[in-house]
Amino acid sequence: MENRERSGEYRLEREADAAVHEMVGRFRGLLIRETVELAMGEDLHPRHLEEAYRKLLRPTLGDAQAIISRTLRENRVIESVSYLMAAAMFVFGLALLCIGIFADDSATYRVASIIGGSVVELLLLLPLRFAINSRRHNIAIRMLGILLDRVDDPKKLSTLLKDTFLAVVLGNSLSSGVR
Repeated sequence: MENRERSGEYRLEREADAAVHEMVGRFRGLLIRETVELAMGEDLHPRHLEEAYRKLLRPTLGDAQAIISRTLRENRVIESVSYLMAAAMFVFGLALLCIGIFADDSATYRVASIIGGSVVELLLLLPLRFAINSRRHNIAIRMLGILLDRVDDPKKLSTLLKDTFLAVVLGNSLSSGVR
């Protein structure tokens, strides 16, 4: 048994051998797909295979950067929708205020329009708050992306990541003095 372990010779059961061949085939497919993607239309060279192999076995911070980029795009969508909602509410509230001020109808109609317009203008703060939170999250995500790029050992960032998450996402600034 010891000699087999040293020489790397193992006898696998038929089912285990079939499973190994299937897994090797799947890994080969993944490796080829990753190599083609990395080559970007060039002829496939061994350096492309090596790079794809490293990427498959040891995911790099490029994966973190891709996640960060996707998150920033999603946050920009939320921010844009918030601005559109704020603009629509502003126009609607302004229209109600104008109707209330310039309408020749009864006083009840005028008062209702002025109060409704004022309420809508106050509600304008909600979408603006969403936009501000989205911008705050984007800044935090960008800072974390830069830190991930610059630090060799992400474990060193664990307390910073925790504090940033608590402060920015949950609004808990008491975790360790983060404001």
